[in-house]
Amino acid sequence: MKTIIKVGLIFILQCTLTDNLFAQAISTTVVGDKAYFSQNIDVEKFAGKRFQLKVATKVLKGTNNSKSSVIALVRKKNNTVGFHTDLVQSLKSNSNWEVTTIEGKMDSSAKVFEIGGYCTNDGVFLFDDFKLKVEISPGKWENVSIDNGGFEKGDFQKWIAGTNNKAVNFDGVKFSIEPKAPFNGKFSLKIECNYTNYGNNEKAGNYIVVNGIKLYYEIYGSGKPLVLLHGNGGSISGHKVRIADFKNTYKVIAVDNRAQGKSGDNGQELTYDLMADDVNKLLEKIGIDSAYIWGQSDGGIIGLLLAIKHPDKVKKLAVWGANIQANEQAFAPKIYESIVTASKTGKTEKDRQLNTLMVNYPNIPFSDLKNIKAPVLVMSGDRDAINIEHTISIFQHIPNSQLFVMPGATHFGAYEKPGLFNVILSEFFNSVAKKL
Repeated sequence: MKTIIKVGLIFILQCTLTDNLFAQAISTTVVGDKAYFSQNIDVEKFAGKRFQLKVATKVLKGTNNSKSSVIALVRKKNNTVGFHTDLVQSLKSNSNWEVTTIEGKMDSSAKVFEIGGYCTNDGVFLFDDFKLKVEISPGKWENVSIDNGGFEKGDFQKWIAGTNNKAVNFDGVKFSIEPKAPFNGKFSLKIECNYTNYGNNEKAGNYIVVNGIKLYYEIYGSGKPLVLLHGNGGSISGHKVRIADFKNTYKVIAVDNRAQGKSGDNGQELTYDLMADDVNKLLEKIGIDSAYIWGQSDGGIIGLLLAIKHPDKVKKLAVWGANIQANEQAFAPKIYESIVTASKTGKTEKDRQLNTLMVNYPNIPFSDLKNIKAPVLVMSGDRDAINIEHTISIFQHIPNSQLFVMPGATHFGAYEKPGLFNVILSEFFNSVAKKL
């Protein structure tokens, strides 16, 4: 036990160092039906003063739901928000240039004024001519400089950082400088939005019959195949950020596991072995000889079984929060007990079915892990629902394995810190490493 705890602490420390190492390289991906941009203006000397912000906006192309609004937000010295606009209430769908005027008072402890634009749903949106002035004395107004407020520099980089001063990537969104018919000057900012409905995308989705059910999957991008397997009760939609981040590098194959998402259920008892065979047959039918596999929780269990029983299908495997035994020793305190209760008292038959799966399975002997030939990255949060000792034991029994424990993360660390997670996952898939 002492050795296991020591190893775990070493890897937690290594992850902390990794977090710091990659902090500057990590960007945030936003997936959904919105996009925004902003920049910060130092307004400490204007604290307590009245202000007036004017911005020209236009919805160049879209539907009745394509709307935009103006961001105006004061962040105080203690980093809390003071004055701010209601983005939802101020959304507009004007098809001609229209100037929005926002008037208010800087908070007495104002530090920065964040200004920018926001748009929602598919469409093409234009923004131009940001102007800000402050009343420095009764009736006397002073213009406040806004860097590239009219986009006349021919770029928009100053506007992307916003409050967090980190890059933000919006899936399905393109920012550009528009020279045609600006509100003022030579240019305006154009935002083109064409969002993807991951998990319910007719263009990328398909069904295939395997083991007596219709299994639903979606494919994005090209390159080396990467299979995404979700956790218990999840679906493809839970992978939307992962798909957005990796579809430009890999051929991403996202699967709705049996009896979940849009996949069928023929009443057969749910087991992870059956689900692993579903995925194996799917890959066979769509012509994938081997693939990288990423599995979250139940998806990780399925991935381990694929590596054990269908080794030819697994090029590399990364699992987060996977267990190989269904008992109190595998789970953090009281977790297994709560699953047993949910298997009996769940609100729906589906809830009871999926919790029963976790009560009865998996039952993978540790000795079976020694037969895994593929490189495996075993991942966990240091506050995971799976006992850290169980996770480390899985790592120790796989010959060519690596361990990553994310600091401050739960069973859903891949979603809590997606930037850091993606860096680690990419490094694993792209490098050659062996267990010491």
